[in-house]
Order: sequence, then structure tokens, then C-alpha cells
Amino acid sequence: MAFFAKKESLLNIYFAVAVAYILTNITRLGVSLANKATMIAELANWNNLYPLATTAATSTAANVKDKNISKGKMKAILRLIFGDFLTSVLTSTDRITLNIPVVGGVHGIMAIPNSEPEGSVDDSYRLAHKISYLDSVSGKKGKPHGATGCEIWHKIGGVAPVSIGDLTFLDTITKSPLMISFEGTQAGLKVWYWMRWINKSAKGNWGTEFNGTILP
Repeated sequence: MAFFAKKESLLNIYFAVAVAYILTNITRLGVSLANKATMIAELANWNNLYPLATTAATSTAANVKDKNISKGKMKAILRLIFGDFLTSVLTSTDRITLNIPVVGGVHGIMAIPNSEPEGSVDDSYRLAHKISYLDSVSGKKGKPHGATGCEIWHKIGGVAPVSIGDLTFLDTITKSPLMISFEGTQAGLKVWYWMRWINKSAKGNWGTEFNGTILP
């Protein structure tokens, strides 16, 4: 995980540099559209509040409070985005620019399983989907050794997704199955699902895409 500067003047520079770098490399880094939108909105809010709170003529208790809330939100969205990066795609330039150290320590890094979750959907429920998975190597329902959970992303309606940027994060589950509910206005739409194993230090390969239709 990245280290954030404690001095706010340095943190202000970091926010601008990190967001610009992520936007330039957004496809390679696999940032979702939802996280991209949140990041841009939070940076705009920070850029408005930071100077108000740090300029003597405009600094008030309310402005300082709003600035501190914005700082927390900026850190939160960047942590969320960084946490979704595949370790395999990160270059030394990525790590230096974003201040992301190599994960290590006396216990080392837990290897991610050399398998994928093979997902399936039971779409026979009204306004709901039942998502299940099996491990592609063992064929068992349980998580393989090295995985702490199964990450699920989805896309509702439109055309089939071609990259993670087309998807929205749904949930990380440790047991199968998972029931997902939908709104009545979504009836008839197709939903595409992607799944992968994760642990504290890495994210695995995507399993085979699968889909189902929302039953009215």
C-alpha cells in the first residue's frame, strides 16, 4: 500500500501527481470507471477546499473541517484503486511515482493460487441472481490454498465488457453461493460477471466470463 506524506503541502502535490499518472495509465492499471469517476470528483473537491483552508484570508474552522474530510476521502479512493492493482503489472516507475513499496517482511508474500474461480449464475429467481463458483484446478467449491476470497465484478446491461474498466466491483466473498438482488427497472437486462482469487498481497487471473438475465 502507498505511503502518504504527513505534510499537507507535499500531500497536495502527491494527490495531483498520482491522479494525473493514474489517468494516463488507467487502462494498463485496470482502474474501474466507477473508481475513476470518484477519484476525479474527490480531487476536484480537494483542489477547492485545500486553498480555502490554508489561506489566512479564507481559513475558517468549517473550511478546515471540510478540508480534513476531503483529505480522508482522497486517501480512501486512492487506497481502493491501489488495492485493485495487479502486482504483475506494476513497474518500478509506477511504484516510485505512486509511492507504493514492494510488499515483503519476515513472513514473505503468500502466493496467489495458480487457478481461477469458474463462476456460474442461476438466473431463475425473480429480480435476483445466485452466483456460485468452483476452483478450476480442484473442481471444489472451497477456496484453494493461498486465496483469502473471491472478488466479483459485474456489468449490467449494454454490450459485453472487454476490460475491467467496463465493470463495477460487486463484492468479495469467502463462501459460495452469493445472492444478488436487482431493481424492478433492471428486469430483462443481461448481467456479465468476472471473478478472480485474491489474497492480501496479490490478485489472481480472471476466470471465464459468465452471464445471466434478470428475470422480471
